[in-house]
Amino acid sequence: MSDLNKLIEAIKLGDLEKVRAMLAESGGLALERDETGATALHFAAFEGQVEIAELLLDHGAEINAKDARFGATPAGWAIEYLRERGGLLGIEMTDFAYAIELGDAKWAARFLKRFPALRDAKDADGKPFRQLAEESGNREIADLFRARGEKGK
Repeated sequence: MSDLNKLIEAIKLGDLEKVRAMLAESGGLALERDETGATALHFAAFEGQVEIAELLLDHGAEINAKDARFGATPAGWAIEYLRERGGLLGIEMTDFAYAIELGDAKWAARFLKRFPALRDAKDADGKPFRQLAEESGNREIADLFRARGEKGK
């Protein structure tokens, strides 16, 4: 196993001390890339390892390095980590609320298809999007939140 692969494994395990020791021995590891072009910082971001990410940056990791597979930076990988846990961007939530407010069922459906976590999310005022949809008076939008066979009010 290469030193980079060992570093990535330590990152995945959250072993800060092992990462620190490996970087002390070979600081250049922070700049190396795996077969997909990802750096150790990509993996630290994806795993939500903030302290390890800071350590890698202190050792010269490129904050905006793009991987070869997706063209994604470590920040993109961090977003993906949070998306897998249901995370949304504020702009997505704001735009979804706006689509509901405008009565734009096509846009609302597109948002729900791309970001299923919106079904259970709330707007900036803490109101569930499902409630916003019901209150909009737009049956087509309200129906987007209903299970098949469930009847509206």
